[in-house]
Amino acid sequence: MTSHNHATAVRRPLTDTELGTLFTAISNASNTSLLVHAAIVGLFNALLADQGKTFADFSTEHQLDPRQFAIPATQWQAIMTAIGDRAAEWGTGPELALTLVDKMPAHYQDPDIPAPALARIDRRPHTHILEVTRDATDVIAACDHHIQNLGTYYGRNSSIYHDALASWHRQLSHLFSMATGAHTTVRRDGDLSLVVTTASGLTFGLIFHGHHRHCTDPGCRAQISDDGTASPFTTGAPVLDHEHNPSYPLGAPRPGTWTYHS
Repeated sequence: MTSHNHATAVRRPLTDTELGTLFTAISNASNTSLLVHAAIVGLFNALLADQGKTFADFSTEHQLDPRQFAIPATQWQAIMTAIGDRAAEWGTGPELALTLVDKMPAHYQDPDIPAPALARIDRRPHTHILEVTRDATDVIAACDHHIQNLGTYYGRNSSIYHDALASWHRQLSHLFSMATGAHTTVRRDGDLSLVVTTASGLTFGLIFHGHHRHCTDPGCRAQISDDGTASPFTTGAPVLDHEHNPSYPLGAPRPGTWTYHS
């Protein structure tokens, strides 16, 4: 059973010297684990010094409660920015943002505390390696061909064409992001979908979501297959005995958009 080693609440800005020491420790970290250690230990050592304590005075049995501490929002954001900049070398910035939520102190607004001067260094690798399998190149070509077919059939001024094109371009930009590392592998995940693995271990999909062809009659809940067969859209849904009016024509390219799924 654990207990909190209750420290007196500390709510104050860090001094310029404390910030400088902390930024140096963050910059000198040589991997993600050491970066977290340098940031958290350095930050709380500064705040605990008011009570003659250090981070080492706490343990799993006598835990430090980060909620007992608070610094100005401008300083909190600058520290998070410094951590993100350093993590860019390994592509672990998004992961750290989640990890640090429960480890960082709270923050408060103080208009009298300006944003600290922070020397920003671009730590990203100089080259991003994008590895695309043979099957994935076929999918990319198929996606482009599908979009062109949508434009030809529905018109290049149609919302169907523009929605598909915009979503495809938007999702492709994820392939070139270095936020999760500088080595990205792209594989096939269906006729019009891709699965992507990044250097940080994050895996996500660029998935095509085609529109279901359905009867547009408000009282009819029929789903219409490519051969014109009608079936209930959901179990028990009403299918009227009439000539169905499909939401897009039989034989037409299927409207839809691409979305990001992690």
